[in-house]
Amino acid sequence: MSNSDSIQPLVSVALCTYNGEKFLRSQIDSITAQTYPNLEIIIIDDASSDSTSSILEEYSRKDSRVKYHINSANIGYNKNFEKAFSLASADYIAISDQDDIWESNKIELMMKDWLQGSLFTYSLSGNFFSDDFKNREQARPVKYRTITQLHQLVFNSPVHGHASIFKKELLPYCIPFPADIYYDWWMSMQAVKIAPVGCIPLTLTWHRVHKTNSSRSIQSCDIDNKERNRLLRDQFIYGIETFFRKLPATSEDEKFLVSYTELLKKMDGKRFSPAMFLYIMKHRRKIFHYKKNKPFLFMSHFKHALRMARTGVL
Repeated sequence: MSNSDSIQPLVSVALCTYNGEKFLRSQIDSITAQTYPNLEIIIIDDASSDSTSSILEEYSRKDSRVKYHINSANIGYNKNFEKAFSLASADYIAISDQDDIWESNKIELMMKDWLQGSLFTYSLSGNFFSDDFKNREQARPVKYRTITQLHQLVFNSPVHGHASIFKKELLPYCIPFPADIYYDWWMSMQAVKIAPVGCIPLTLTWHRVHKTNSSRSIQSCDIDNKERNRLLRDQFIYGIETFFRKLPATSEDEKFLVSYTELLKKMDGKRFSPAMFLYIMKHRRKIFHYKKNKPFLFMSHFKHALRMARTGVL
């Protein structure tokens, strides 16, 4: 893609808010400071009860690129992003949460190295805790690459919506988003059925970790490990079955996921499943696709397969 400002396409930043007054300013500041010159910023507030709407009004007065809408009633996370995407006027849409911080050249680098033909591109996301930005952590040291098969998005997906950009032509394949399935996973799964998902292997988004992160609800809720694992198994099964109800499995990679899900449905998290263990070891290169080559890699696969055959969780 050319770097000439005169032909750089418009990018819509779609930001959804809900009671975000505590962290919202930092994120909007990092978006308005982007080095990419051709932006519009679409913000949809989901009927916040705090001062979020006042903050949005303030920024819209200061920067003509900022356009915001306030929902009359709370419609929830997925529906709010649906609305934000539908109001974006650009062919490229960058997804934003309300509490992160972007590197100033995020959109510039992602657009510059866009994979030709791709409808969805992800960059990497690091973490920082609450307000401790100084001690932020880079993205995990695993394999990051172009995604060409569904299993790469099912087992330890590297894709986070807040670190991604997609082309608007993908939306008809995705909307409406199914209930109780994270919209970003659903979109990336639909995208890879059409074309490879591109990768920009740089940490360009800093994800703020705090108690009210919606994406961490199961992992952070106050329940014991057995119940958490049950919820994760159910989430996995529901996501795969919902996906293949829309697009029946045809390729060997897709049939592998269906077979894995059938084995998972028979697990209760209490008893060891020999059938699951054997299936994991047979397909270990698919399941552990994200692991870097290192000495004794087989033993690492073996250890994880033992645990997964007991818990059903990666």
